[in-house]
Amino acid sequence: MKYEKDIILFIDKEIIKHMIQCIEKASPNEACGLIFGKIKEQKKPNSEKDYSYYYNAYKFECIESSHKSPVAFLMDDYEKLINLSSSYSKDFNYQLLSIFHSHPGSAYPSGVDLPYIESYYKSNITKFKHLIWTIMSAESKELNGFIYIFNGLKQILVQIRKK
Repeated sequence: MKYEKDIILFIDKEIIKHMIQCIEKASPNEACGLIFGKIKEQKKPNSEKDYSYYYNAYKFECIESSHKSPVAFLMDDYEKLINLSSSYSKDFNYQLLSIFHSHPGSAYPSGVDLPYIESYYKSNITKFKHLIWTIMSAESKELNGFIYIFNGLKQILVQIRKK
């Protein structure tokens, strides 16, 4: 899988703790949730056109999956997601940064995930255009991030802040 170096997701340890609680609550099924925060766009030094994007996570919302399964999750209520996202935007001036879910073993997208990620990107709902997909292993608690851009899925760096 290709790696996108110009996008980094920063998450506080407190949010990681909430993500782990979400996984424990959903066990043995996959957990899912939403991460909200702000995106900072920064022009790269010595460049006119190149930017780095820093996704700063500030809030996490555990969501009950519409499909309880140890191998898949489903957030099929777009209206609920849009309303929740609008609420965070209005109340905190945050935007939806990431859709989170867990896997029993690995922290990488499965064959089930790939068409789902692509469908969100192609849904023509602006809030879903440049989302990071975070996946945590329920077993090891490894966390990885992925973004669908340029007609493909790329891995991004996830940095955990000690805050």
